[in-house]
Amino acid sequence: MCKLNPEIRKWLYQNISLTHAKNVKILPELCAYTPCEVYELIQDNIRIKEWFKFISTEYFPPTKKRILLLYPCSTVKPFWESRSYKVLFKTLDSLGKYRKYVHLVTVSEPFGLVPEEFYGKKSAWFNWKDEWYDVPGLFEWWVRKYNLPYEREYVDKSIEEISLSISEYLKRTKDHYDSRIAFIRTYSSTLRQKRDHTHRRMVENAVKMSKLEIKMLPTKSMIKSIVNQHGRFAWDMYGVSHPEAQKYLKRQLLETIKKVISDEA
Repeated sequence: MCKLNPEIRKWLYQNISLTHAKNVKILPELCAYTPCEVYELIQDNIRIKEWFKFISTEYFPPTKKRILLLYPCSTVKPFWESRSYKVLFKTLDSLGKYRKYVHLVTVSEPFGLVPEEFYGKKSAWFNWKDEWYDVPGLFEWWVRKYNLPYEREYVDKSIEEISLSISEYLKRTKDHYDSRIAFIRTYSSTLRQKRDHTHRRMVENAVKMSKLEIKMLPTKSMIKSIVNQHGRFAWDMYGVSHPEAQKYLKRQLLETIKKVISDEA
């Protein structure tokens, strides 16, 4: 269905995808550089289909994890080696005794959800230790940068498929979590919502499908504050890993956890 020139695809893999890896393999069969390729990957790749099935129908979160925290994946693979995750881990560690309540789950194109228990682990469903993907094909700016075909139809279809997997997980765990937070790129530095905000679109779609509430953060006012104090580049470049955004996340998590604990008392 997708007929990207093999030589172009080889160049993208060798010169783009492989540069994103930190001591892991980027598998060429798990790379997708256009919306059509992403959709085809989701539809046909057995690894992704098995992971979707596992997360949607079998996996269940640890008992004490009461707050679901959805956090975006990164260009760097594995994503826990990225700057964004390193600052997140510091934020979570700073919660002290309250850290045990937070369940960190990565929002990924094309795997949907990746819970923190699988970071760096081999499992029966996927090898998260050293086999990785590179899927920038849903981002219009990236696709057009390399003069590749950008088909909105396949962007929407891909997001719909991933959203469905996320929504199934949300519905199945609806009585487990006391609160759900998505800390993702909610708005641009100009305070607009864009088609390239794929994680936001996935989560919003999953919310509609599951009819469950997720707090979408940071708020527009928080992003506006970062931009006003530090400039648009600060948000464009660092997004949710910006120091001010991380301080805000910590406050939100502490407030949420303390409310959950007080409600139990």
